Amino acid sequence: MEGSALKYLLDTAPWLNGITMPEVLPLRIRLLLSTVEKKGLCSVSLLETAILRRIGRFTFDGTLTDFFRAGISKDVSLLELTPAIAAKTNDLPNEFPGDPFDRTIVATAAAHDLILVTADIAIRDARACKVEYYPFKNRNDRGKR
Repeated sequence: MEGSALKYLLDTAPWLNGITMPEVLPLRIRLLLSTVEKKGLCSVSLLETAILRRIGRFTFDGTLTDFFRAGISKDVSLLELTPAIAAKTNDLPNEFPGDPFDRTIVATAAAHDLILVTADIAIRDARACKVEYYPFKNRNDRGKR
């Protein structure tokens, strides 16, 4: 299985931020992302990125195709949605948020026994998969403690 050689799955936000504004990520996360070790990316993160761009919550220069080409580099492997992962989204705790992207990403991490890199507190607190959590700070928070 493709996921068996991987250790980490990137949530959409750390993947996007790692490419467009790595300075907002804590050093330990930047170091994790900078290794040549392959990291997984759930294929639904591509759709989530396209939607974020369409509604203006994610901006960058160039086309979406160019961004995807840059973002799916030699150290990022796409993990596709499978029937087992789709079914696993229904096994998440009742209190888990209903966002279909979050549910699919968490189910993918659990199905492949990967550590999910995320800044999402709800995902961390759900304990539905292994998590490498970090608190998100936006560009305006740099230098603040």
